Amino acid sequence: MTEPSKKNDNNYTFRKKRILLVVRWPVGGIRTFMRYVYRRFEPKQYYFSILAPDNPELDLLEHDFCGLDFEIIKISRNPASSELFLAALKLLVRGKYDLVHSHGFTSGICTALSAYILRTPHILTSHDMLSSMLFKGVRGKLKLFVMWVTLKLVDAVHLVSNDAYTNLLQVSPLFEGIKDKCVVVTHGIETERFLNAVPRNLRNELGIDDDFFLIGFLGRFMSPKGFVYLVDAMELFNKSGNLPKKPLVLAFGEGGFIREEKAALAERGLKEYFIFLPFTDNVASVIKGLDLVVMPSIWEACGLLAMETLVAGTPLIASDCIGLREVVRDTPTHIVPTKDSNALGKEILFFMENCVKESFNEFVPMAAKRYDVTQQAFLIEKLMCSLMAK
Repeated sequence: MTEPSKKNDNNYTFRKKRILLVVRWPVGGIRTFMRYVYRRFEPKQYYFSILAPDNPELDLLEHDFCGLDFEIIKISRNPASSELFLAALKLLVRGKYDLVHSHGFTSGICTALSAYILRTPHILTSHDMLSSMLFKGVRGKLKLFVMWVTLKLVDAVHLVSNDAYTNLLQVSPLFEGIKDKCVVVTHGIETERFLNAVPRNLRNELGIDDDFFLIGFLGRFMSPKGFVYLVDAMELFNKSGNLPKKPLVLAFGEGGFIREEKAALAERGLKEYFIFLPFTDNVASVIKGLDLVVMPSIWEACGLLAMETLVAGTPLIASDCIGLREVVRDTPTHIVPTKDSNALGKEILFFMENCVKESFNEFVPMAAKRYDVTQQAFLIEKLMCSLMAK
């Protein structure tokens, strides 16, 4: 970490643009977004302050920002909204920031009023999909009002997919009034990481032979990821028998309801179909070492894993849920209806019986061009600079 102001060859002080990143949940897709996008910024021009809870993934985020000029301001591991609000207010009062970039609605809600009063430009990036069920009843209407006020106060609302934009405007008529400040810039990935990765020899590590068909589930064990439907598909295999190979799900991830998922598998007699492996930051090598990646999601804001899998050339099954369908459209991905374990099982069986990896390999150059984060990072930076210029 270095000072945000330096002298150049002409002996006048050049002050880096100071950006405050407010991140209530520095995990999963949010952390990946930050790594992919901000690493494309010119380090000589920006100084980042990251306000986030003190949890294990914050160490990974610190590693992701290696090479950039930054500091991390930690708050408690599971902070109340009031703690995040006060911490952001304190930083904004003292820090003379040029811009605030809040990630997720909770971060935006806790930051919007302070940034507005102190006249600091503010971008809110939404990493979620909204359900009208969130706004039912008195408490729900209060949430809706708070969110509406927040979106009125921020200068720009960044949506990571067209589906996310449509979802926001449809969830309540109130949000129609903020459509002019909505900007859609889709996600992207560092394609070179997945093009050049060396496949991980998972069979050798696990001591298993080629009779096993390796199915990857990568992500946090939260209900939107649809892990339960993959479990149901494995139960169908367990009952049917006569399979061409032995399906084995390798689950890479942590957090959420992982303990409950493991207990449910034991209760249903399905433990032999699953191996839980630690979270890995080198996801590219893992994906290339799998026979198949499965995304039975209920919703995705965008679906970075699908991009990563297609650039790696690994076969992919994805649900047709909101957000994910936009990513896998016009790709070799086999698409199944959301929450349909029978259809998911049939597609997994198809891949066990047929070698179709060639079609995915042929799509790799197109996937690399389509999902490259360079253009997306440029557009995000352009948005930030336009707000700071005002």
